[in-house]
Amino acid sequence: MKKLIPLLITLISANAIAQKNLVQNGGFEMELNQWNGDVAKLSSFDKKNGKNSAIITQYVGAQWKAIDQTISIPKNTTAIELSGWIKSDGVEKGENTWNTGKFDIEFINSSGKGFQNENIASVLGTTPWTFYKKTIKVPSSASKLRIMLALGQTNGTILFDEIKAIAISQEELNKITEAENAKRMPTVISGNYEAKPIELTNGNFENGITSWRGNATVSTETFKEGKSALVLKSNTFDWNGIDQIADVPENATSITVSGWLKSDNIVQGKDIWNNGLLNIEFTSDGSNKTGNDQSVTFVTGTTDWTFYTKTFSLPKGTKKYRLMIALGFATGTLFADEISVKFN
Repeated sequence: MKKLIPLLITLISANAIAQKNLVQNGGFEMELNQWNGDVAKLSSFDKKNGKNSAIITQYVGAQWKAIDQTISIPKNTTAIELSGWIKSDGVEKGENTWNTGKFDIEFINSSGKGFQNENIASVLGTTPWTFYKKTIKVPSSASKLRIMLALGQTNGTILFDEIKAIAISQEELNKITEAENAKRMPTVISGNYEAKPIELTNGNFENGITSWRGNATVSTETFKEGKSALVLKSNTFDWNGIDQIADVPENATSITVSGWLKSDNIVQGKDIWNNGLLNIEFTSDGSNKTGNDQSVTFVTGTTDWTFYTKTFSLPKGTKKYRLMIALGFATGTLFADEISVKFN
């Protein structure tokens, strides 16, 4: 038993490190220590947890008012999970879409230059304490991260509490994605599939969504080639997608999935994979998986037609594959055209 104690301590310590909040004084229990900027005050009367929250108020002028904190990104970090509680009172809508109450981050390279901004939360009007969470992939050149809590050139009052940043390794991210896929995808993509030898067809959507399962439409105004393209739209953070199952030829060892995607104002959901997506699933018979689901690409924001292609080794025992095109618990519009596969 004594020999097990050091091992248990090691495992507990490793787990604690993995879940450590990188933000110092994220709950404002030590007043505004570790935060830069002199525009915020403490509220001991209106907070989510503990004894304080941070409050920024501006009645006129619509200036940028913010506090920030810069943290180092640990080695082997693939993504950062940002989260926090926010409450607002009368935050006005400005001229620009970013003129809101804001929880933003900026990645910083080893030279100290900021190069990529991401929004975790944008708040307008009057809202109760609301929890926001978003997982962001870390760019390869990033060494630090700056967290900004602000009124982004707008008037009103905004409060922050329990601000957190958790480092996520590639292994942890894979487990999160796999767990979410296993929990959600079989439920939200439904329908009976009759096993019969077929090839992927109608990848150009010239015949509507024939051969594809799910509810979707085609656009005859926005397309890459031919006369039409798939269009998926969603105003809510639900699953909205289509899929198609086809056979893997005998003796094939790899599959290359290609296609053109275009996006319009896609907003990521709470998890990193909640975007516009093109995914592939490997199975032995159309239902029993032979390996992890794989992503050809994730798409966010607004992008022009872009060609994506990716080659995957076929897991042992794979007889069938399923292509999925979706807004995976994200909002916005996703277009797809000229989806194809090639085997080697």
